[in-house]
Amino acid sequence: MRRITALIFISILLNCSASFSETRARFLFIGDIMVHDQQLDAAKKKDGSYDFSPQFRRIKPIFENEFLIGNLETVFAGTGKKLKYAGFPFFNTPDVFTENLINDLGVDLLTLANNHIFDRGSAGARRTVEVLNSNDISWTGLGLDDIPSNDAIILENNGIKAAFINHTYGSNEWPKSRDVHLNVISESDIEMSMEKAKSLSPDVIIALFHWGNEYHHQPNIHQKKAAETAFRNGADLIVGTHPHVLQPVEIIISSDDNKVKAVAWSLGNFVSFQRTLPRERSIILAADFVKDDDGTRLVEISAVPLYVVAPGRKRTEVTYAGNNTELIERLNFDGLSKSQLNNLHNIGRAVLDFIGAGKTYDEYGFNILWNAESPDIMPKSRRKVPR
Repeated sequence: MRRITALIFISILLNCSASFSETRARFLFIGDIMVHDQQLDAAKKKDGSYDFSPQFRRIKPIFENEFLIGNLETVFAGTGKKLKYAGFPFFNTPDVFTENLINDLGVDLLTLANNHIFDRGSAGARRTVEVLNSNDISWTGLGLDDIPSNDAIILENNGIKAAFINHTYGSNEWPKSRDVHLNVISESDIEMSMEKAKSLSPDVIIALFHWGNEYHHQPNIHQKKAAETAFRNGADLIVGTHPHVLQPVEIIISSDDNKVKAVAWSLGNFVSFQRTLPRERSIILAADFVKDDDGTRLVEISAVPLYVVAPGRKRTEVTYAGNNTELIERLNFDGLSKSQLNNLHNIGRAVLDFIGAGKTYDEYGFNILWNAESPDIMPKSRRKVPR
């Protein structure tokens, strides 16, 4: 009798724990990943090979064991037949850069729907995909071969399945060959991608858009229309790139079901050699989702400020610009003067004021913009530009 009672008690405990079980997944997003001529020059070694790791040496610990998404605004077109490595306006980066994307950043997904993907024609776009595939880096934004146009990709992070779609406003170049399809922003194409995303039975849908006016700090009407279409069709989170400067982060509560959604209109430049203020400052955006018996929901949006330092104006180093002491202890500030460190902190405050982040940190040292524990506290910009 005691054995039966014990088994029943254990069964009740197991059922209770199952009903209250939950899993949490954190997604990090960075802005435009660019490689200008100055970055190529700084990365080139005496033997002709390239090493881009110094660009990321100061922030590498932030990305350890994290799920990271970024916008690749260059191509891997190779060299030969009049092709050479170059920066703006027709980017072409050495394949070895993928090693830095993996080893220094731990990139899980790159968006290719942007205005530079055809800098070296459809052949350059196709070879870029081949290089990423050979290095097991997931990508989205193009249709080619067995990948249809306006497709969605699903990836799992700690038990939460996220479907991603990726579209751009257009391209600087349009190749004569049509063997590579670029996902372009339109109401019908976004709806098509969203249908494909939903057909994958994801827990969350994340829309990644390359849009907006360059160097403008506020979203334009076309961004708002595209976001409205994505949200109306089931997107949970929207993250934007292209303006090369920061734009606001907004929390949206659906009037239909009270569901919380978010849009980061532009993350700015993650790494580049654009030195005009404020193109050298950006954020890492973090979105935390929880999945339990009630479904999957957004529970936190947070960010850390970044600044691209250019020591001697000869190279670039992405650097943390915040004030969290625990993060500062983990990161690399070697060689920076006291005045440079003070400047970093001033920049960080300007960035956080612009996106409306609070002074409270999450467990990772990110400044909280919004969380489910204080749902009425919304990010509110405290300055017009992040400087």
